[in-house]
Amino acid sequence: MTLTTSPRQSRDFPPSPSSSEESPGRGEALLLRFDRFALDEAEARLTCAGQPVALAPKPFAVLCALARTPGRLVTKNALLDLVWGHRFVTESVLKSAISELRAALDDDPKAPRYIETVSRRGYRFIAMAVGAPAQSAAAVERNGAGGSGHSALAALTALCRSDAALAGLIRTLAATLERERLSSTIPGAECLS
Repeated sequence: MTLTTSPRQSRDFPPSPSSSEESPGRGEALLLRFDRFALDEAEARLTCAGQPVALAPKPFAVLCALARTPGRLVTKNALLDLVWGHRFVTESVLKSAISELRAALDDDPKAPRYIETVSRRGYRFIAMAVGAPAQSAAAVERNGAGGSGHSALAALTALCRSDAALAGLIRTLAATLERERLSSTIPGAECLS
């Protein structure tokens, strides 16, 4: 997965629609390639096969928020906070932004390729990114998408999202390796297995 971040290139340009004012806690801009799309947060640009894709600022910010944690659920409340701040808005604005985003990506909610709906909870970015798996695992780890100690697992699971059997095998292998690691570091733990 090609997922990189880069600091803003110049102070002469105005902040992008998804600047740190709208998404607290981020100092670096997202740069991601998936399928025929390229997402460049610093330039506030989404392209498809090199051609610009028209996308309003809020749906663009929603895409950036989802793409920062590939394969992981982002709750509706988290998206509302990240994109709209602490303003009083309803979930309908999020639903509208997701609809605009899906239209721009030509993504079908019934058979999603990029954004999956988790009923009554939120959304998940499921796109298979373009690039070497080693780069994407490192990028996911840098962004903390996998949580403490499991970022490589999150990256592998995200890469294998379209193959449920392979993703399950990876999770089983990771659990087995974790048990072995625990049994080798805790005296007497081998008796518990």
